[in-house]
Amino acid sequence: MMERLEARAEAIGRSGVARAVARLVVLLGEALPGAGVEAGEDQVVVRGRGLIEDPALRWIAGWFR
Repeated sequence: MMERLEARAEAIGRSGVARAVARLVVLLGEALPGAGVEAGEDQVVVRGRGLIEDPALRWIAGWFR
């Protein structure tokens, strides 16, 4: 019984991560129109030139340091 509960909890967690990644890709894409924003399985990658100078991106990056 515990195995089923653990499997269900893991599935719920993976689903939540997937939703958060998808939402973050949309929000960053809107906030940084000149950047390429890609979603990985459990990560978001932002690519572009001059992004380090963008105050919005610096603010976001500060959360993940």
